[in-house]
Amino acid sequence: MAIKRALFLSTGDRYFALACNFATVAAMSRLLTPEEIGISVIGMAVVGIALAAREFVSTSFLIQRQHLSREDVRATFTAMLVVTAIIGSALAFAAPALAELYGEPNLTPYLHVTAACLFVDLAGIQIGALLRREMAFGKVAAVNASGVAVGAVATVWLAWAGFSYMSFAWGWLATSVVTAVVALWLQPHFWMFVPSFRHWRELAEFGGYNCAIGFLNKANEQLPFLLLGRFLSPQAAALFNRGMMVCQIPDKVVLGGAISVVLPAFAAQVRQGGDLKQPYLRSLEMITAFHWPALLVLAVLAYPLVDLLLGSQWDDAAPLVQIIALASLCAFSFELNYPVMVAVGSIRTMFVRTLIVVPVSAALMTVGVLTGGLHGAALSTLLIMPFKALVTMGFVRHRLGLTWLDLAAAVRKSAVLAGMAAAGPLAAVALAGFTFDLSLGQAVIAIVVAACGWIAGLLLVRHPLLGELAGISSAIRRRMGPRMGAAAALSKD
Repeated sequence: MAIKRALFLSTGDRYFALACNFATVAAMSRLLTPEEIGISVIGMAVVGIALAAREFVSTSFLIQRQHLSREDVRATFTAMLVVTAIIGSALAFAAPALAELYGEPNLTPYLHVTAACLFVDLAGIQIGALLRREMAFGKVAAVNASGVAVGAVATVWLAWAGFSYMSFAWGWLATSVVTAVVALWLQPHFWMFVPSFRHWRELAEFGGYNCAIGFLNKANEQLPFLLLGRFLSPQAAALFNRGMMVCQIPDKVVLGGAISVVLPAFAAQVRQGGDLKQPYLRSLEMITAFHWPALLVLAVLAYPLVDLLLGSQWDDAAPLVQIIALASLCAFSFELNYPVMVAVGSIRTMFVRTLIVVPVSAALMTVGVLTGGLHGAALSTLLIMPFKALVTMGFVRHRLGLTWLDLAAAVRKSAVLAGMAAAGPLAAVALAGFTFDLSLGQAVIAIVVAACGWIAGLLLVRHPLLGELAGISSAIRRRMGPRMGAAAALSKD
């Protein structure tokens, strides 16, 4: 019951953030040009790698630790502050050189402001980790929602006022300030600011592997934007960024707030001596029931959906979306693999996995960009995603005692759902003369038909998701029953 309540609260929190982010992306894509957004994309790629280096002091240490003391919390914050000071100073110092490398002097002020954001973020990050460990997701939602709402409004208003690419940096700063203030108001743990270096060995052991994993993965994730910005243009980096962003919509919608609950829930189950084999398979079963159909429909309807979400000036991103969406079918387990391996104490295994995956993925992406430009970068994901999935699932399978047949059995019904959901949009493309450039009206009809096909698939294969949906419906009726009865009594009076 506690996990379901946490999931409900976290899902609401994440969907609110998702709605704000969608609105911000849609507005900014119309207020700014691809060239302007490209500058922020390159800047955030650099900052993203810097943020990954800060994972040497990951807050996951606080969540997974069996017995947590005040000294642990103080030591974590002290280490985070020291590492952030090093990274922030290096980022600010290197900003002019990076701007010169990319031929974009505007990068310098952008990186200076974002370097300041790294310091302001610290209080909110630390308190957020403690709240998640305690499964206090109501407070987590309040903190996150406040920061996201203020940041979204500030970013859009600044862009409208003429701050161009800098509106992203100042918007982030506004988010950081509000998040820190609300977090300290709800959980005034000012004692955590007292410096401490106790238990630094355990923190360094966990953080060393975690930092290496995060840094390598983040560098690999940001590599396309850095390569495209360096060898093509900021506009190319922006187009690829927006293409990736649209393809991540199913991930964000499907997982919603679930992913922030996964690590605390898995860690709690391990602390209680539980087995994660069945929860992991069950999670894959539920995720793919939404994830795969959504990605296939997105691949078919990329042109009208990009035009609707981003505006006509981003139409060149549509073919990228089609390619990346198909590649992303292999990414259904990515968000679960890290939490489950950390929960069972296999952080070193994940480090080995990273050492295998990242160099190969980086090489494939580099070859794709240098030989095929923007479309080459997209096509490389058709090799990168399956490779990452096979290697990672191999490690997870071994650690949890799973077989390939177990994994296939968990997702086979979802594969049928995906095919039935995609049938309607594919028929719409055929009726339109085998063109993907459908009108908005045609796309709406195709989506309705896809939803009908998906529901028919649920019933046909008797997918376990039906039971979950029935349980949610019953819970809503139980909650609404007394209220509806009271309302009826009042109306009679």
